[in-house]
Amino acid sequence: MKNNRIGLILVVSSLAIIALVVALLLQRQQAAQADQVRIQGLGMVRSLAALPAAMLVPGDGPGVLDSVLAHRDNPDFAYAAVSTDEGRNLAEFASPGALIPAAVSLALTGFDERRIDASARQRAIREFRGPVANAENRLQVRIGYFEPDTSLNMKDVSFYAIIALAMFLLVPLIYFVIKREMAPLTALSEQLRAIVPSQALAPVTVNADQDVRGLVQKLNGYIDQAGSRIRALEQDSMASMASSRLLEYGSNKMQSVLHCLPDGLLVLDPAGEVTFANGKIEPLLGVPVPDVLSQPVDVWCRDPDLRAMLARYRGTGADTRSQATIEFSPLGVPGKRLWGTAQALVGHSMAYGTLVVLRDATREHLARQAGNDFVAHVAHELKSPLNVIGMYGEMLGDAGATDPEIRVEAVNVIQDEVERMSSLVNNLLNVSKLETGSMRPERHRVRLDDLLNDAWTQAMSRASSKGIKLDLQVPREISAVSIDKDLFRIALNNLLNNAIKYNRPGGSVVLSAEEGDSDVVLSVRDSGIGMSPEDRQRVTEKFYRARETSADHAGGHGLGLYLANQIIELHHARLTIDSELGQGSVFSIHLKKMPALVAGAQVL
Repeated sequence: MKNNRIGLILVVSSLAIIALVVALLLQRQQAAQADQVRIQGLGMVRSLAALPAAMLVPGDGPGVLDSVLAHRDNPDFAYAAVSTDEGRNLAEFASPGALIPAAVSLALTGFDERRIDASARQRAIREFRGPVANAENRLQVRIGYFEPDTSLNMKDVSFYAIIALAMFLLVPLIYFVIKREMAPLTALSEQLRAIVPSQALAPVTVNADQDVRGLVQKLNGYIDQAGSRIRALEQDSMASMASSRLLEYGSNKMQSVLHCLPDGLLVLDPAGEVTFANGKIEPLLGVPVPDVLSQPVDVWCRDPDLRAMLARYRGTGADTRSQATIEFSPLGVPGKRLWGTAQALVGHSMAYGTLVVLRDATREHLARQAGNDFVAHVAHELKSPLNVIGMYGEMLGDAGATDPEIRVEAVNVIQDEVERMSSLVNNLLNVSKLETGSMRPERHRVRLDDLLNDAWTQAMSRASSKGIKLDLQVPREISAVSIDKDLFRIALNNLLNNAIKYNRPGGSVVLSAEEGDSDVVLSVRDSGIGMSPEDRQRVTEKFYRARETSADHAGGHGLGLYLANQIIELHHARLTIDSELGQGSVFSIHLKKMPALVAGAQVL
């Protein structure tokens, strides 16, 4: 039924098109005839109006109108006349059955035309008229033509029939083309149904015999549903992408935080392979991070202790309950000491891997070792004077009471050992004050010559007892400085004691001062054993003791130079050391000169 309706629509449409084409052709033919009549009428009026009136209106016999119009070839010719303005025809010629209408005076001197409506007796007429040129009275030439008939000319019937036949034959061709083009729509429907689930879109059945309107409507509905589904999927995709980017941002942020941590981090999966390593691993273990991430643990890990700890958290038998901690020295970085801590990552009764934290414990290890050495050395430093004091006490108790020489010697030795213990205890107390922040310098304007003389005098007895020559080289006029006199005396005494202690027998120590443009330099120069470059870099560290080249030089407790350097820095000064092994040392204090003071300032 739908197939027949399509065919009927095509037939009716073709007939309507044929009728429209024929009507347009007839209208065009009529317009062409009207143009031909106008050209012919105006041309004939102009030609006749140019003739003399005597030729147009003869006295007797046929005139020009009769001679000219007798040979006319236009079947629509109606009449021709020469008329006055009063309406009287002086000469006329008419076709059979044509009535000549009354003349109308010319409104203008030029040529014009007018239409005379049809009447019951004849068709409508198109009249052309113009004034006669050489006439005594106002005369006008009028020529009339019947309006072209709209009826079909029989001689054109064959032409119209051929056009109609050609157009009608196109109908079955168009019909079969439409059927052929609609056939793939069924396959298209099946493909769309396969792409989109039936639950999401309503099925569309496309048959070859269904009309195009219904097909288009259903297909539009199908496309609308598909567009809605696509938009929903796009929204879900955008939400998923936003969530993914948020997770990626959080992951990158967390990795940046982990890379900024001062400790080395390793994350192992349940199989024991490394899945994450921050940048601190390479300087701690001496193994590049790409090797840690790409190679098995047994390949990149050269430290037995660390490898054994990681093996505890490998495989299904991993220890997920306890935390393992080790301390080791990495083979890839000599001189370092590391603390390694491993803890299983457990959540909801499930192990996700292992977190390993490696921390540089070199400083703590050295401090602990230095502290142990310090305690042992302090104990030795205290024990030695006590042993000497005890020994001389026994000598005084046995035989020294009656022997003046023994008594004087014992008293001097006991006094020296007491001073040695007192110096050690004072240094310990001063270091404690420095570290707790309770030691603050109280600055005053101090004369350096007096301060250096006092320090030189105090160290003279110790130098003399060891056969050391102690010299003082201070200019007569030297600028005063703003310092804490008591604290600075401690620093000077420690420098002088150090120079005397590590000097050679018969050596010398020089305490000097030199004034520059902006600072005053105090120097302690000795001819002692000197120091190596390594010792020179670390000699002012707490508990550090330089390596001694001879058993004659008693070891210190590692606090004298540290305390002196701290006191000098409290005064915003600096300590420089120039020393060569076996050539002696020079310790120089660079103090800034104080600005001009107001008159009457107190000088200590």
